[in-house]
Amino acid sequence: MRLIAALPIILLYGSLSFCGAEAADPVPAQANVFKAVIKSLQGSGVPESYVKSVFDDPRVTIHEDIIALIHKPAEKFTYEEYRKLLITEERIAGGAQFYADNKSLLAGVSQTYGVDPFVLVALVGIESKFGEKKGKYPVFNALYTQAELLPRRSAWAVKELAQFLKLCYFRRREPFAIYGSYAGAFGFGQFMPSSYNAYAVDFDGDAYPDHFAWPDTLASIANYFVKNGYHSRGQGFSEGSGVWKALRAYNHSDNYVRVILDLRLEIQKKLGQAG
Repeated sequence: MRLIAALPIILLYGSLSFCGAEAADPVPAQANVFKAVIKSLQGSGVPESYVKSVFDDPRVTIHEDIIALIHKPAEKFTYEEYRKLLITEERIAGGAQFYADNKSLLAGVSQTYGVDPFVLVALVGIESKFGEKKGKYPVFNALYTQAELLPRRSAWAVKELAQFLKLCYFRRREPFAIYGSYAGAFGFGQFMPSSYNAYAVDFDGDAYPDHFAWPDTLASIANYFVKNGYHSRGQGFSEGSGVWKALRAYNHSDNYVRVILDLRLEIQKKLGQAG
């Protein structure tokens, strides 16, 4: 059974990017998404019966409002508009408070991975407003909607659906209990399922990389950075630096990179620290 959800079209405020998402070759419209996911999962160890049970679940929903949101990304704004939307006094103050509340954890992650702690703070401030914005769409449904209704994104969405079901099966997570952005990103750092499976880290030692827990979220982001071009702090933050390359891998937008680095400086200023 498939339900159609018609919700008001809004600009997503908290989750403006999705870690590691890339375009894929298009597949024909009206492709059989279930069969495509099964094919993608061949050799993964995820049983076809499990995939079928998820696709047959009455909670499978197409959210038509996602289509408008996909076609109107905030990253297409001018930088002045983008910065004004995201770097607010509230977010700067929130970043300063988040740093103060998590100073020891940030220091531990920074020491382990060599990643600037204020870059981490700024990123989670943009992605989830320091955990406040968790997303309103079940990740499965967000990806399923794109696979069904957006032919140019269908191959990519099928891949992410397969990765999400792999995550849920092996981590024993309920597929419709994980909520995220309209694009299918989830957690405080807005990882796509493929990025979670590739880069997620269990930093708090409970045997599960939980992207709704700060130790695992911050360490996973740092791990992603290091494996996508981030170098030592001494290299600087200019365009072409390792920091810039890692942030652009996270979201393929120069506006995104600039706003993260600008928010980083504003948070430091708020705390009375040098940039």
